[in-house]
Amino acid sequence: MEVLGRDRGSVMSVAASGISATSFASINAAGKVTLWDVRLQHKDCMSVTTDINMLSGAEATDLLLAADMHVAVALAGGAIIAYDLRQQGVLSVYNHTCDNEAFLAGTHPPAEQTTLIADENGAIMPFDLKQCRPTAHLSDRFFGTSTTISATSFGALSNICCGLGFIRPEGEKPLLCAMGMDGSGALYTDPQLTPSGFSLLQESDLVEASGKVLNPPLPISASFLEGYVAIGRANGMYSIAVPVANSTLFEVLAAPGHACNGLSVLEWTRGDRPRLLTCSVCGVVSLWDVMPLVLETPEGDEVIDEDLPSLDVAESVRDAVGQQVSVNCGAVIGDNLLVVGDAMGFITSCLLV
Repeated sequence: MEVLGRDRGSVMSVAASGISATSFASINAAGKVTLWDVRLQHKDCMSVTTDINMLSGAEATDLLLAADMHVAVALAGGAIIAYDLRQQGVLSVYNHTCDNEAFLAGTHPPAEQTTLIADENGAIMPFDLKQCRPTAHLSDRFFGTSTTISATSFGALSNICCGLGFIRPEGEKPLLCAMGMDGSGALYTDPQLTPSGFSLLQESDLVEASGKVLNPPLPISASFLEGYVAIGRANGMYSIAVPVANSTLFEVLAAPGHACNGLSVLEWTRGDRPRLLTCSVCGVVSLWDVMPLVLETPEGDEVIDEDLPSLDVAESVRDAVGQQVSVNCGAVIGDNLLVVGDAMGFITSCLLV
């Protein structure tokens, strides 16, 4: 692993560029956005600072990079803040009625000016990045056909959203998956139709015979690849689920992530051989070759516990930085470079080969 640089504050989010395989952006809790390029001697090539307390009264929590538009957009409490990366200043601020939790998962694609944002109630808001305000129009990028919704948002969750992304089974209509930290979620085939609910937790997952809650397997992260969704949990486990009849999710694989605490980073690598990357809060990085097991599993069957994916990469962020850091966030840059940010401000990379 390689330490690329260090911020003065806790790094809260890392966002990959949709037009470059070597660049990305990060944001710290105080709202400072930094652009990075791994080809340069000094990797942090530009930064934009702002008084985020004055703008929102809350810390920054998530970042989206629209690289072709030279815009970065941050979530900070109820504020959605657009940064102009050429003029190096704040472009606009939109104040939502409640706190915002997550952008649509994945790298924002070029030539697209709309994304989706989930708020603390699980409502999903289409958001125009150029205008920095909600929009009622959804392009065919999302559900396969262009549509206009009758309100500024749709849907709801019973708990804080920890994953928002599209599942795209081959030959089928895209499904928007919104997942709450209580394991309950919703699948949308159309923003104007009632979604199908699902739950990934049973009561037995949460309470032992003694009645005590013991490190419950609550979802805290999610990543989406074609027809699959990977879920990272607070107990260090991960699972992979597939949609069944567009109405629920079925877990086909569950395995330990070599972690004693939660999986704060969960990402799929790209290319011809996708693999699943997990990184725990304590910085244990693992790359799992999960697809052979998943593809061999008959539809409707679970992978048995004895069948575990092979481990291709094992690294430690704490060993790389020499500090007892807590990893907050991460992203895969290009096809095979992991970049993570931690609470002490370090930005660290790991080549996934």
